[in-house]
Amino acid sequence: MTSAGSEHRVAAIDDAVDLRNLSQSERMQHVLRLLETRDYVQVAELSQAFAVSEVTVRGDLGELARKGLVARIRGGARALQQGQSEVGFDLRLRLEVPAKRAIARAAAEMVNEGEAVALDASTTAYYLALELRTKRELVVVTNGLLVATALADAPGITVLVTGGVLRLSAMSLVGHLGTDVLRTTRINKGFLGARGLSLERGLMDLNPDEVRIKQEMADACEQVYGIFDGTKWHRSALLAFVPPDQLDGIVTDTSAPTEEIERWREAGVEVVTVDPAPREPPHRPRDLRRVREGSQAR
Repeated sequence: MTSAGSEHRVAAIDDAVDLRNLSQSERMQHVLRLLETRDYVQVAELSQAFAVSEVTVRGDLGELARKGLVARIRGGARALQQGQSEVGFDLRLRLEVPAKRAIARAAAEMVNEGEAVALDASTTAYYLALELRTKRELVVVTNGLLVATALADAPGITVLVTGGVLRLSAMSLVGHLGTDVLRTTRINKGFLGARGLSLERGLMDLNPDEVRIKQEMADACEQVYGIFDGTKWHRSALLAFVPPDQLDGIVTDTSAPTEEIERWREAGVEVVTVDPAPREPPHRPRDLRRVREGSQAR
């Protein structure tokens, strides 16, 4: 017999989606998505939501822990940054990989050689940075250290990193030093990730410092594009950083809700949808020390 409290917790996982009959890989991906917005998950609630035994759930969580993606706790698992409302860059980099790579490829096609481009510290922006490595005469402005590292040895690309205070969970630089740089810079196009969106509030994120620098990036850009996968369309977040009337376009994948896409298009925002490529392994962030050693060797 299920208690009322247990029913409430399972509904909080996702009562709009049938989570039964998922493969182990799909269950683990769903657990990682949950830990983007929750501090921990419990074996009992996952067992009921997935319609599998608690032994099976423990096996899933054990596998995630072995891969270094979650920390096991009594009765469940937690995000590696305990007590925070967001999880680390490396974990988020492993979520929705085919969609993010497809979005990055489509966004890269919008970038012309000789332009100045702003990228935030989102994981989709990281994949976009990898796609931009073949461009020439680009200036890329970013507050993402790993985004900058992805372009550090790319010929023909000048990387301008905003200053500020390091946020370890996002590997980003935030604060007044970064905003001061952006206020004196004019950028052709900006590509920004988001944790959620709505036609009423625009693009949204969780952390006030990240939101502030995203706002400054958007204000410095002639054109602003949102880049995020279909899972973000069902979410809200604490703070808005780009209102709908300042957004030129959105690049997302085909899992985004059709009705919402049409509403954005009716509001005058171009929405590009892409089919995710076949499943690819996540790209591990490049080691800045190796990039530097390789450059010195040449």
